[in-house]
Amino acid sequence: MKKMLLVLLALLLAFSPLFAAGQQEKKDEPVTLNVLFYSPELAEQYTDMVAAYKQATGVTLDITVLQTDYRSVLTSRLNSGDVPDVFMSSAYADNSTYKDYVYDLTNEDFIKLIEPGALQGVISDGKVTGYPFLVQSHSFIYNKKVFKDNGITALPKTLSEFEAVAKKLQANGVQPFATGFKEFWVLPQTAWQAIGNVPTENYGGYEKFVGMLNSGSLKFKDIPQMAQLFDLLDLIKKYGGPKPNESDFNDQTSSLATGKVAMIHQGNWAEDSIRKTNPEIEIGFLAGPTGNNAATAGIMFDSNQTIRIAKDGKNRQAALDWLRWLTTSEYGKNWIPAKVKQLSPIIGAAAPDSQVAKETSALLASGTPGYPWFYQMFPTGTEQQLGAILQGYCAGITDRAQTLDALDAAYAKIAKAAQ
Repeated sequence: MKKMLLVLLALLLAFSPLFAAGQQEKKDEPVTLNVLFYSPELAEQYTDMVAAYKQATGVTLDITVLQTDYRSVLTSRLNSGDVPDVFMSSAYADNSTYKDYVYDLTNEDFIKLIEPGALQGVISDGKVTGYPFLVQSHSFIYNKKVFKDNGITALPKTLSEFEAVAKKLQANGVQPFATGFKEFWVLPQTAWQAIGNVPTENYGGYEKFVGMLNSGSLKFKDIPQMAQLFDLLDLIKKYGGPKPNESDFNDQTSSLATGKVAMIHQGNWAEDSIRKTNPEIEIGFLAGPTGNNAATAGIMFDSNQTIRIAKDGKNRQAALDWLRWLTTSEYGKNWIPAKVKQLSPIIGAAAPDSQVAKETSALLASGTPGYPWFYQMFPTGTEQQLGAILQGYCAGITDRAQTLDALDAAYAKIAKAAQ
């Protein structure tokens, strides 16, 4: 028996270095974070950041970038248990949509380095449910040379002033707008800005406004100012070329860059695409009309794109380390202003060398209203469904009354399912 024990001990001692080496090898296996993002226009910037992080840490970010079918793919993966280590969503309503999947970032040290205003859209029940990715603005971007060449010096603020500019441009052989109506997300962004002043002026604020819509005590057809929304879409359609529902994001950015059109409704994320076509272009930013009241013409300004960390992900700590690096490293702090060329949510971050970002800051400094992206407070799923309904209106399939009924029916169904 003693001899057998000695043999077993000898074997154990002989293999223990191999066992330890195996454990060490397992411990040192390179980490790969599974990431699901949208915004394909930032594909190059994502790639640059992935390379920088791999070089700095050895960790691989395996990023899948989608757009049109992003939400359906994310939902499918969540339902199947294939939850990405890191994924992107909107803020506000999506805080509730994904609450069962996301990690609470409230006590993470790097969250203290984020601008408090940028956190407003990701706080739910006092908890920080996500990481604000970008501070963005959207309204009408215009080609300054086209305006100058056509003698337009007074920038429009009201619906009537926009139409006067459009008429002048068209008379001179210039198409005033590229619509972007083929993109479901362009329509809601354009449309809801037209009533950006309404929730606070008439319904006690954005949360109360959305709460009334969610409960059914308020219908879109009961809001007189919805006429502002239809008036704006009609104006863009009228002066937006022969096939307004076939214009997409690429058409908008390229047409503006080449001077084919004078204006597009887009956000500061579009500048990189515009400048790739025409690096020398000078672009400006216009306050969007809210009917014919110049005082309430404004821009939409918020941090909406949100990075979420899977609370039960096997690489959760690695995902948190990545966000910490993105917030504190020299590369990370400069990535958004220098590479993405947009406004960063990090306190003290440099301003981007971006014309739209600079004009955004100038407009806000001059007292132009900056409205939150209140439509992101609508229940998850409304953006695409309501966008499709508005596409139908712009295609002439429905009139205003029919469109309002369709918006109310779709919203009520989604709101009920979200309860």
